[in-house]
Amino acid sequence: MMQLNIDTFIEHPGKRFPLDVSLNAKHATEMSENVTFIKDVKVSGEAYVQLTTLYLDTEIHTTVEQPCRRCLEPVKEEVDLSERFRISIPEGESSIDLVIRILGFITAALDPHPLCRPDCRGLCPVCGINLNEHPDHICQEKSDDHVRLRDFLK
Repeated sequence: MMQLNIDTFIEHPGKRFPLDVSLNAKHATEMSENVTFIKDVKVSGEAYVQLTTLYLDTEIHTTVEQPCRRCLEPVKEEVDLSERFRISIPEGESSIDLVIRILGFITAALDPHPLCRPDCRGLCPVCGINLNEHPDHICQEKSDDHVRLRDFLK
């Protein structure tokens, strides 16, 4: 988890403290949909508290893998983000979990429709073969029983 102990921040309001936390790639993958984390999520930067708000100025680094939207082959993407954000501190809390926020920033930064390459040909709509690996593939359309029945009834 990415638990940030905020007791020190609260004791010294306005003072900037270094931030260095990480999240295991396996755990990040379990918490995400359609994204596989190849490297651990590293978060560094500074944080400070003013009144009841924690302010963070972060650098987020990781590597993820998503399926190509056309052929479903894995597509790797390096993620390097700079994010400034704030979190309201619930009364009586001594730590804040950053996981949901950090994973949200990563997800928002990813291409929603990744391609393995710009000219990806995708999968054959009839048999599902990868057309990038078999560029000369030609598939016969499967006969549609509804069309045959319609022609028979004419």
